[in-house]
Amino acid sequence: MNKSFQNLEVLDFYKKLPFNIYDNPDSAIQSMKAQNPIKIYPPLKNIITNQKTFNSLDIGCWMGWFVNSLSYFFNNISAVGIDYNPVAIEFANLVKNKLKLKSIFYENDLFKIQLNQKFDLITSIGVLHHTNNCLEGIKKIIHLSPKYILLGLYHKFGRKPFLEYFEELKIKYSNLNLEEKEEKLFSEYKQLDNRKTNELHLKSWFQDQVLHPHETQHTFEEIFPIFNDNNYEIFKTSLNRFEEILNYKDIINSEKDWFEYRLNKLKNKEYFPGFFIVIAKKIRQF
Repeated sequence: MNKSFQNLEVLDFYKKLPFNIYDNPDSAIQSMKAQNPIKIYPPLKNIITNQKTFNSLDIGCWMGWFVNSLSYFFNNISAVGIDYNPVAIEFANLVKNKLKLKSIFYENDLFKIQLNQKFDLITSIGVLHHTNNCLEGIKKIIHLSPKYILLGLYHKFGRKPFLEYFEELKIKYSNLNLEEKEEKLFSEYKQLDNRKTNELHLKSWFQDQVLHPHETQHTFEEIFPIFNDNNYEIFKTSLNRFEEILNYKDIINSEKDWFEYRLNKLKNKEYFPGFFIVIAKKIRQF
């Protein structure tokens, strides 16, 4: 049996308040309809084809936003999501059923899934850095051998100013009881993340960003060899705003600049969680 690197403390955390949840499915649907995934991740425009033969899998699908969004905007494709949180799966299905989508959701552990189906696209957005072994999670996804992989992780340098800022605030409010402390931290968070959304949704983001029991941060330099050694080419990344990658060393050499970029965002009270995306494609073997 495959060894699992899922973190049970993280699971308990998300059962209490799942990330990206809304107070009702209608609010989630309204938000989803306004967020076509190819506008958020432009390279997907040249990857997703609205055909019945196109298969996608989202690993760690949270509340099902990405899967249901794909199913809504590309109604012919097969869109599947897995997550080990039954509360998240339940909400994802509520949205799916309200819109009568063809999405499919499974409660499952990434590290133990055995799938015979081949996928054109596998995504994992903001998930693997909450497991006990992010790099093994990447290898597991690669082992499933999709044509394309879209991966989102916290960035080592881009994330650091945000974490340090809230660590200082936690010390500042350490004399308060737990409820008062969290309320103060939430108030500070809302000064950065001022999106017009309902309170429960914003609270779920705050808890995920500020109170999370376990996360790791990573770099392009760290994950690039994993893809490269397993016959995958990273051809797009948010680190250069999804422009053409002319030289991988240029991406790697500029990574530390994300610390100053994030620090300036923080000083200007602008929200930037320190997250990066890579998109890789399988290199054909003859």
